[in-house]
Amino acid sequence: MTVAVVGLGLIGGSLAKALVRAGHRVIGVDLPRVARRALRQRAVAATAPTPEAAAAQADVLVLAAPPRTNLALLGRVARVARPGLVVTDVGSVKQPIMARARRLGVARFVGGHPMAGSERAGLDAASVELFRGRPWFLVPGPAAPPPAVRRIRALVRAAGARPVELDAASHDRLVAYLSHVPQLAAWALLEAARGEPLVRRHLDLAGPGFRDMTRLARSPRGIWREILGQNRPQVARALSAFRKALGR
Repeated sequence: MTVAVVGLGLIGGSLAKALVRAGHRVIGVDLPRVARRALRQRAVAATAPTPEAAAAQADVLVLAAPPRTNLALLGRVARVARPGLVVTDVGSVKQPIMARARRLGVARFVGGHPMAGSERAGLDAASVELFRGRPWFLVPGPAAPPPAVRRIRALVRAAGARPVELDAASHDRLVAYLSHVPQLAAWALLEAARGEPLVRRHLDLAGPGFRDMTRLARSPRGIWREILGQNRPQVARALSAFRKALGR
């Protein structure tokens, strides 16, 4: 199977490396300097200058760019997708991109989201083992043909992950509690500590509990702003529950 991965950052790069190891031919799409580095690392077998060019050669195309960019890329791919091409993504919020796939008539779109990551970013942070044993949500559209879903399920397993099928609304509510609010909590905890002069001077004395709980605070804020913005209603709901729990 030939897989095109558009976006060779932490998630896209890790997926490319895992699929190459599993024997698939992977075509990478990214900025020229990133694409050249992916070739040198043998994270991909080839590169393409645009998503459209990659789509012409692939059986599966994976959108692994930031959330807003993926929405735009889906429109570009929809215009050139040949029969048989299956499209998926790795975004942390599913309702917006599933709605866009429906509007564009991309029936062979299967939403995806690996529950794996790191506070680091970029191709150099990518790991062939990132998805090993981790859940990977699959969100098929209502018109998705079963063979398309099976193809993405096989791809997920080839990456070492465990496919879990869920509808978009349930997914977005679930990850608000399991991923999005923990990210906000890490930022808030670190900000509170830095706001107290005595603590700020002695952050190096923190034990492993504080370090573990604030590790996520180093995550790239730009991408997280997009994620949280796309899932605002569910994040607000989860934050409300979190505040009530703190009060108790």
